[in-house]
Amino acid sequence: MNGTYFFTLTSTGGSQNAENPGGGGQVEVTRDTYNSFIIGEEYCNEWQMMKNIILLILLFSVSVNSQKVQQVEVVKNDNQISDLFEELGQNEIKLDLIDILSLPAFDITYERIKDPYSSFGVSIFLNVGDNDSASRNWTDNFSLAPFYRFYFFNKRDYGGAGFFAEVFTKFSSGKHDVEYFNPDQDSSGISYWETVEENFFDIAPGAAIGQKWINKKGWTFEISGGVGRFLLNKDEIRPEFLIRGGFSIGKRF
Repeated sequence: MNGTYFFTLTSTGGSQNAENPGGGGQVEVTRDTYNSFIIGEEYCNEWQMMKNIILLILLFSVSVNSQKVQQVEVVKNDNQISDLFEELGQNEIKLDLIDILSLPAFDITYERIKDPYSSFGVSIFLNVGDNDSASRNWTDNFSLAPFYRFYFFNKRDYGGAGFFAEVFTKFSSGKHDVEYFNPDQDSSGISYWETVEENFFDIAPGAAIGQKWINKKGWTFEISGGVGRFLLNKDEIRPEFLIRGGFSIGKRF
């Protein structure tokens, strides 16, 4: 469609002349020139829209990445972990709660934290129940159990805590009742069973696993369980295996 096309000019500041003091006016252009300006204006609008979309995408990416950075956990090196766990000390004393409530007996453990990932120590067991109590039969009167531990998946700053595995050797002694059949007849002419109290000593190597928690004050809570096998049980009267473990509380210093 042919016709006359005009662009309206407006003043944006600067010098003004005497013929056009307002700095504006109209300019007559051809149709092709007019269409070129219209196409350019549409292109500029589309480009501005694309820039806004790209800007929004960049802002969203920065926001997501900043959240990820805030969730990153600071991983300390071995020297930093060693410094932190040495602040609490490398010695622990623990008391088993099950033995003292059930038998009663004292099962006290000393543990030396060698480094954040290993330790060694010894457990001392002393049965203080009545001699005639059923809890004393096949139960150690006294035992000594040295052990060595390895700590795994340790995410705490203190070291010597978390999931662990240990190897131990238990040296135990005590008394137990054994029944023997006596073929000799008593005064009434009847054979009978005779109960005899015997002393025993045995050695049992074994392994155990457990979990230990420790707070900033150095108080610990531990749960563990394991199994060992007696080496000197030749009469097959005593139990062949032992169970080691329990719930204990303690203090690191």
